[in-house]
Amino acid sequence: MQARMPNAVMIMPDAMKALLALGKSAENGRVPSATTALVQLRASQINGCSVCVDMHARLMKHAGETDERLLTVAAWRDAPYSPTRNAPPSRSLKPSQG
Repeated sequence: MQARMPNAVMIMPDAMKALLALGKSAENGRVPSATTALVQLRASQINGCSVCVDMHARLMKHAGETDERLLTVAAWRDAPYSPTRNAPPSRSLKPSQG
């Protein structure tokens, strides 16, 4: 199987550094790590990055997140509960308007 496009990290390594710095900053805040992880997963879904979706879901599963919450992130509005209480995934980054 061949990749549809080059890895963005190879094209824009500074962007990855900025994303990692943003992640570190979020870890130092008052947002629970489980909430941050759900937002990261939702941002990956919105941006259409299958590698990121897979990575975030696996990391969350390894950290003990339930299948129910992982599977309802994409349709959180229709879920019987909100996957996050203080930071709804809809407030996540939206894809760039290009």
